[in-house]
Amino acid sequence: MWRIIRPDAVRVLGDEKCRRSLKRYFAILEERSQAKFRIARRLKADFTGEEPLEELWSLHERLTREYYELEAKLDHAKESFETLKPVKPSYLDLKVEIARRILRECHFCERRCRVNRLEGERGFCRCGVEAEVSSFFSHMGEEPEL
Repeated sequence: MWRIIRPDAVRVLGDEKCRRSLKRYFAILEERSQAKFRIARRLKADFTGEEPLEELWSLHERLTREYYELEAKLDHAKESFETLKPVKPSYLDLKVEIARRILRECHFCERRCRVNRLEGERGFCRCGVEAEVSSFFSHMGEEPEL
């Protein structure tokens, strides 16, 4: 349907400049590469959730290096994605745990209010746990710039 409504979205698929600048995006679109979250779910992260935040950040730093190595192996067909199974806890789970910890003592912005957004508290920004969406519409394809 979107091919009829948005022919410009189809044209971009053959645009060499776009393909060069968004190489990974097109590789994922054409199923030659995997989305990053799918790779992150397959990288083991040894943590219980009881560790201090600093320890989780250290683990995150180490696993980030491992993640990029794994991504490169997958992208260059030196390892098969199909042989990798999702694990628990994963690198993605670690990221979720760190995000929850930050929400518990919010310091996303420079004001560092330290409110517990998980308990409904709101700091200077007035943001809660969930993002507010100002509009909703049916997406009919990628923007021409992509």
